[in-house]
Amino acid sequence: MKEENKRISDLNDEISEELEAEEISESEGPEIDEEKEKEIREKADALWASIQAGEIKTLPQKVGTILNRYEETRSSDITLLIRYWRTYHNFTGDTLSIENLYEYERLTSIARARAKIQNEYKLFLPNEKVRQYRRKLEEQHKEFELLNKPQLPLMHIYADETGKTDDYLIVGSLWILDDKRNGEIKNKLVQWVSENEGNFPIPKEFHFKKFPSNGNEMEAYKGFFEKVVGMGDFISFKAIGVNQKKLKGVSKQDIINTLYYQLLRLGSQHEIKRGRIELPKQINYIKDKDGDENRLLIEETTQQIRDRLKSVYGDNLKLNSYVPIDSKMERFVQVADIFSGSLNRIYNYQPKKKDRNAKDKLAEYVMKVLQTHVQKYSVDQYKELFEEKENNDMSVFYLFD
Repeated sequence: MKEENKRISDLNDEISEELEAEEISESEGPEIDEEKEKEIREKADALWASIQAGEIKTLPQKVGTILNRYEETRSSDITLLIRYWRTYHNFTGDTLSIENLYEYERLTSIARARAKIQNEYKLFLPNEKVRQYRRKLEEQHKEFELLNKPQLPLMHIYADETGKTDDYLIVGSLWILDDKRNGEIKNKLVQWVSENEGNFPIPKEFHFKKFPSNGNEMEAYKGFFEKVVGMGDFISFKAIGVNQKKLKGVSKQDIINTLYYQLLRLGSQHEIKRGRIELPKQINYIKDKDGDENRLLIEETTQQIRDRLKSVYGDNLKLNSYVPIDSKMERFVQVADIFSGSLNRIYNYQPKKKDRNAKDKLAEYVMKVLQTHVQKYSVDQYKELFEEKENNDMSVFYLFD
């Protein structure tokens, strides 16, 4: 984990160095090769991870933190500038002295960082494309009102997909319903890993597929998973799966996109009915990065989810960020992987194969701990906007078969 943290820190330093050498640009840029795309996504992951860890050492980290917290700053550099001054320079009131103007971070630097974060890394994207010409007077007044608007409460969803080549395509997820608890639980999880490194073998990354079939890491996997479940006042587990063999003429990417949205919609309904969340709310949707996810696909998926949410919830439930990230950088994605991997083992592997090993024991242990409630639906309902069946379970699996 120390090596990974150093790698994240080094990448953030590279981002800052690049920023100092670049001119501000709002263009999307030319098509880039796969190697360059990989490098950019790695830096985007590092920036995201450092922001979620609360680091504000560099200008991109500071600007990214503001963009993450305040949606209105994503489409107005002036609003971003004022939020930045208020947060990092303790600016108060409505007027600024000439002396402070020399001391405070300048608009050009902040705008350049914002452009790099949004256009190159596809993080904290605005809800609508921003027009490049001068805004009308009434729009400027609206921006001023938004500046003093309180931020929406934030919840986090960490997801992982599995079973792409099997009968059931499954997306499993960990939900953390409170932003403050998200940081607290993450810190306790990191602390648990540090405290137990000498007690039993702990992998650098918890991954169901890499779990040894002889079970020599069973104690670590159980302890890791139990640590999260034990802090269950603001967490839940939700999964969605569809028998893709029964779907004809639908691309795998379309199925995946639908599952990610339906998981978000049904899961939110579930938490609202249980009284665990109240609207309005905004969501950070973090998933395990797939090999073929480029920046264009990330931007398209972000907009699709936002459009679908708006059609159902208006402005009461918003997507703050959709971030595919390398699971090595995010422990909560690893928790989601253990959950989805356990479901995959039970629904895709066990019905076809009789041999059993420690992976089956781990999967059965996870299901026993969570007491996952399975809600079954017809396979042709997987795209429909129906109401979720009300229940009070901490863990739910929406299965379309």
